[in-house]
Amino acid sequence: MEKAAASPFTHSHLVLDNGNIMFQCSSDADEWPWLALDPFDPIVVQTINYWASVEASAARGTWDPTKWSALTQTEWVCGKSGVGHATHGVADKIGQESNPGFRMSFYDGDEALVYRMSGAGVVFQTRDFESWRDKAKQKIVPPPTVDEFQYAPAAAVGVAMQSQSFLSPMIDHDTPSAQALITKENGFPPAHPFLSGSGDHVNSTHLADVARQFANLLRGGEKRFIKGGKMTFKRYVELGLPFRIELTNEEPSRKALSMTIQQADRLCTTIELKY
Repeated sequence: MEKAAASPFTHSHLVLDNGNIMFQCSSDADEWPWLALDPFDPIVVQTINYWASVEASAARGTWDPTKWSALTQTEWVCGKSGVGHATHGVADKIGQESNPGFRMSFYDGDEALVYRMSGAGVVFQTRDFESWRDKAKQKIVPPPTVDEFQYAPAAAVGVAMQSQSFLSPMIDHDTPSAQALITKENGFPPAHPFLSGSGDHVNSTHLADVARQFANLLRGGEKRFIKGGKMTFKRYVELGLPFRIELTNEEPSRKALSMTIQQADRLCTTIELKY
């Protein structure tokens, strides 16, 4: 669960008789700096994924800001190349209060499809979330600092600035992999102007960008046009502790990559990117 933004990303919500919600999207690049990125950049997709689903639930009256929640699965499909940023969309009514789900479609100013996305989550109804997370973070062995970690060159992972590289150079033994390190210093503003989050853990937007960087690293820095993807979250990835991203499958057509993310030898996330 992220901290509330100064102003909402979606607005002018209209709840239809069937429970679906129509809405408009912000174009304020001062409030949402990631609007400077390509519409299909995973940072954009996952940031919209979060705020639009939360704000649609709030408009419907099913969002409880006093309870902690977590995303457990999400997937998305992008529209045709060349579309603009989303200007409006519709959120379908699905899921339940205790097991929230969402399905949304977004369109640009010319009514072209930008994305369709869906997902599911869980609400922590009885767990003392803060105490539970404090105990988990106390188990972390002091990790290397950002200054000590060897990050791959910016060009190799397809980022504009070296400070935005989260991966080590490729480790190519039996299976290609890389180490990653995201901290409160390099994973949030001002060091990274396009990322946000609660600051409690490495979030879905961070992990989507890690997957994109890994895909570029696999091809020696060659950028790929991402058309969609899917992520499943099994455990939190902790900030400030290195984790490993590993290739599990690449289609012969090179149209899709499957990856896993592990931390402290435990599977945390599975990711698939489509091109």
